[in-house]
Amino acid sequence: MIGLASCQEANIATPVIQALLARGFEVRLGWFGTSAGFAQARDMGLPDVDALVAGDLDDGPRLLQAAEFLADDWLACPVVLTVGHDIFATASAQAAHERGGLVIRLSSGERVGDSRDQRRRLADHAADVHCVAAEANRQQLLHEGVADENIAVVGCLSAAVLAPLERAPSPAPGYAWLAFEHEQTFRAHGAELVEQCQAAGEQAGLPMQIAAKSTPAQEQLDAALAATVIVTDSLGYQDFCAALGIPCIVLAPAGARWDLLSNGTVTSIESVHELARALAHARTQPALPRGERTDAAGQLVVEAIQRWTPVEPDSANDPAPTDGLPTEANASGRTFDDAEVRFVTAAIRSGTLNSTRGTFVDRFEREFADWLGCKHAIACANGSAAVHCAIAGLGLAAGDEVITTPITDMGALTPIFYEGAVAVFADVDPATLNVTAKTIAAQITERTRAIIVTHLFGRPCEMDAIRNLANEHGLPIVEDAAQAFGATYGDEAIGTIGKVAAFSLQQGKHITTGEGGIVCTDDDEIARRVFLFVNKAWGYGDENPDHYFPALNYRMTELQGAVACAQLPKLDEVIAHRRMIAADLTSRLVHLPGITCPSDPKNARHSYWKFALRVDGEQIPGGAVALGGLIRSAGVACVPRYVQKPAFECQLFADWRDSPVLNLPLGHNPRGQAAGPLFHREDYPGAIDGLEQVIVLPINERYQPHHVEVVAAAIQRAHQERTSD
Repeated sequence: MIGLASCQEANIATPVIQALLARGFEVRLGWFGTSAGFAQARDMGLPDVDALVAGDLDDGPRLLQAAEFLADDWLACPVVLTVGHDIFATASAQAAHERGGLVIRLSSGERVGDSRDQRRRLADHAADVHCVAAEANRQQLLHEGVADENIAVVGCLSAAVLAPLERAPSPAPGYAWLAFEHEQTFRAHGAELVEQCQAAGEQAGLPMQIAAKSTPAQEQLDAALAATVIVTDSLGYQDFCAALGIPCIVLAPAGARWDLLSNGTVTSIESVHELARALAHARTQPALPRGERTDAAGQLVVEAIQRWTPVEPDSANDPAPTDGLPTEANASGRTFDDAEVRFVTAAIRSGTLNSTRGTFVDRFEREFADWLGCKHAIACANGSAAVHCAIAGLGLAAGDEVITTPITDMGALTPIFYEGAVAVFADVDPATLNVTAKTIAAQITERTRAIIVTHLFGRPCEMDAIRNLANEHGLPIVEDAAQAFGATYGDEAIGTIGKVAAFSLQQGKHITTGEGGIVCTDDDEIARRVFLFVNKAWGYGDENPDHYFPALNYRMTELQGAVACAQLPKLDEVIAHRRMIAADLTSRLVHLPGITCPSDPKNARHSYWKFALRVDGEQIPGGAVALGGLIRSAGVACVPRYVQKPAFECQLFADWRDSPVLNLPLGHNPRGQAAGPLFHREDYPGAIDGLEQVIVLPINERYQPHHVEVVAAAIQRAHQERTSD
C-alpha cells in the first residue's frame, strides 16, 4: 500500500508504482484527500491502480480522520510506503506497525531548515527503512541515528517524472508564476502578500500569474512550464524548477534546498520587499541547465524493497523464486569487467575525451568494420543519431519518401522528417513483425527514395525478396540493425546487405556504451557524407575545410569509445550465448499449445536481442496480454504487445501539423494535403494482429540454465492457469 495525500506526493510515487507494476506486484493506494484532488493526480499521470479515496474531508482533527481511514482492512498490506510529511504519513506508519507490516519511506532525509522539518523527522523516523534521493540525505539520516543498512540511495523520484517534460515558450515579456501552498507563509507576511507580490512583479517588469486551488492541475502545470520564474514556498516546486531549469525564488520562512541555492536554481529571500530585485535578477540570468534525468529511481526503490523484505509479487500459483534473474539494466546482465575499467581509466588519464583528438573512437571504428566485414564504420553518439546519419548519407530532398516499419523506436522515425523527408509505413508480417517485400511494394510511389528494413529482435528480414524489389526500383536499402548484431542472411552479415546500416550501443543492446551508435557502409561517398554529418559538416583533414551543409555534432566521446573497444572482443561470445539460451528456453516451451517460439528463418540466423513469443488467443484465453500479466505476476519481466500501438498512432503523427519538423516536409509532398492522420490502422492488419499476439522476454548473455528454468516454469504455470478452464 502506498499512502498519498497530495499531487506532489503522487508525483514522487509515480515512478515507484510503475516499477512495482512492471515487476508484477499488487499495488494499492490510500488517498487521504479529496476526490477532486485524486482526479487531478490521475490527470497528471498517477498510474491507474486500485485506490481507496478518503473523499471530501471535513475540518475535523486530521489525525483522527486518518486513523479512521486507515482502519479499512483493504489497506492492510504487508508493505506500506509513505510519502510526504502530512500527518497521514505518520498515521500510515503507525497503522502498518500495528498490523505487523514493514514501513518504507520515500524521499526520506529532506531537511531545509524550516519549521516543517519537525514533521519531516516524525514521518521519517516512523518508518523502518528509507529510500533517499542523494548521499546528503543518507548522511542526514545517519546523523539522526538511522542504521546504514536501512538506507538506500535511489535518486530523485520526482525528477524521474518531471525531467521529461518540455517547457513551453513564455509569452513576451514573460511572467512569474506565484505558487504559495502553506498557511505559515501568509501568517508570516500578512494577508496582503499576493498583492505585494503582484506589485513587485510590475516593478520588475514581470507580471504575476497566481496559482489557485480552484485551477485544474493540468492548467497549473502548463502555466508553470511557461513561466520565466517561479515564486514559491514549496519544496515540490523547487524540485520542479531543478528538473526543468526554471529560476526559483523561495520566500521565507519556507526553507530553500541548499544544493539548489549553491547551483543558482533557487534564490532565497526573507521579505517580500526583496522580491522585485530578485525577479529582475532572475530574468536576466543565463538559461539554467535542466536537471539530470533519473529514470532508474523507481526501479532502485523496487530493488531495495526486495532486499528488505521477503515479499514476492502477487500470484495465485506460488511461482518459482525469481531472485537473481540477470537484467540488462545493471551489471548482472552485462559483460563489464576490468577491461572497461582499464580502458576508461586510460582515456581519463590521457586528458583527451574528445574523439577528434583521441584514439579510442578511431580504434573502435576500425575494429568494428573488421568485425562486420565492411569498408567504413563511423561512430556516433547514439542509435537514433546512427539512423539520422545513415539517412543523411543518402542526400534526400524535401518531400522525398522513405518507407519504414510502424513497429520501431521513435528515434528511428523522426530523423526521416528532420532530413526533410516523409516517413511512409509499410505493414509487417504478423508472425515476425518485420516488413516484407510485399508490404513494401504496396507503399512505393514516384516519390520513394529509400527503404529502411528493421531486423526486429535480431530476426533478419527476408532480404532476397526485399533486395530484388529495391533493385527493380533503384532504391537504396538502409538496414536498421540496432537489435541484430551478429545476425546473418545466407553468407552475408546483417548490416552489410543494404547500402548503409545503423547499429545502436544503447544500454540493452548486445554490446553497450550506455548510449552510442555506429554507421556502416561500403560506399565511399555515403561514408564521406556520414563522417561530415557527425562532425557538423566540417571537413576535417580537407585542404580548405568548411561547413559544407547543415549538420549536427553527433560525435562519440572517448569515454564511450573506450568502453566500446573493451566490449567488442566479447561480442561473438555474447551472441553465441544468447543463441544457446534461446534454444534452451525454446526446448522447454515448444510443447505448449498456442505458443510459438522464435527461431531462425530459412537461410538466416537470429541473434536474439529479445525472445519474442507468439500467443494464439484462440487457444489461450486472453491472449498475450492475459498470459503476460500472469508471467509478470510470477516475477518474470516480460512485455506483452512490445509496443502499445503502431508508431503512426503516436500523437506526433496524429498532430503532425503542429510541428514544423513534420509539417515542412509534408508541404513538399502530396500527402500533406490530408486534413487528418496520414495513416490508418485498417490498412495495417499485420501490425495490429502481430502486436496483439506477441510477448517479449528480455533474455541476456548472463542467463544460466537455472535462470532459464525459472523463466520457463513461470510461463508454464501461466499457460496452465489460462488453459485449465
